[in-house]
Amino acid sequence: MKVEKLLFIMICLVGLTLFQCGGKVTVPEDLIGVWETTTPSYSDRPFEITAKELSFGIGEGNFNTYPITKVKIEKDPKEQATLYIICYKIETKQEYKFSFYYDPTNQGTIRFKNHREMVWTKKPLSSASN
Repeated sequence: MKVEKLLFIMICLVGLTLFQCGGKVTVPEDLIGVWETTTPSYSDRPFEITAKELSFGIGEGNFNTYPITKVKIEKDPKEQATLYIICYKIETKQEYKFSFYYDPTNQGTIRFKNHREMVWTKKPLSSASN
């Protein structure tokens, strides 16, 4: 009987850990890339989304990079853009949420949930492949 209780508790703890932020770790292809803005105070602070990591520019070409733990997608029928919530963990294992709206029109734009006036566009891939 004791083993079953312990097993049940372990399963519950794993479940809570996995579903803490909701969603899966599946980053949509349209979001993957380096995002920039022309807003002067953030023009040297791009961010990059990969399939597994989120990196924030901290100036002078330096980045802080964190593993993505979950991705949640919310579609509001009144909005053209889709709300994405990317959960990531910092070095202390504390979880944070990065929320933004993605609009696929005009090659795609991102607007932060708390700064809708600031527009981010994906940096074009360099064509130096030959």
